[in-house]
Amino acid sequence: MEQVECPLSQQEQKWLDDGITEFNTGRYWHAHEDWEELWKSLKSREVEHQYIRGIQGLIQTTALMFQYERKKVRGIIKMWSKLTDKLGTPESPLFENLWCVDVPKMLQDVLPFYVDATAEKSTWSLNSNIVRI
Repeated sequence: MEQVECPLSQQEQKWLDDGITEFNTGRYWHAHEDWEELWKSLKSREVEHQYIRGIQGLIQTTALMFQYERKKVRGIIKMWSKLTDKLGTPESPLFENLWCVDVPKMLQDVLPFYVDATAEKSTWSLNSNIVRI
């Protein structure tokens, strides 16, 4: 899992940090917006593809949490598939650390939401405020 560092500009770091703050307060749509700006900037700079995919995975994580709040099983299944394609699984993460994000921990924290949503009898009772980056 050797990765070359992908330094962020001051503005890119601000988008990352603002997105983390929004995510940690359960404002998933707003986190998505901040991280989308970071994604566009990384794409325009043509950084290594793994980092572009990494930020896409973070964006898809916000979408999964947003879908869980709305009890949208299909959306949750779709987002889990997409984000694990880009970030890996809790057992086999593609990043140990994506900038300052502990990817294995985040994946482990989000997994119960996927499991609950796809259970035969979903409880929809998990507290999304426990997931922090």
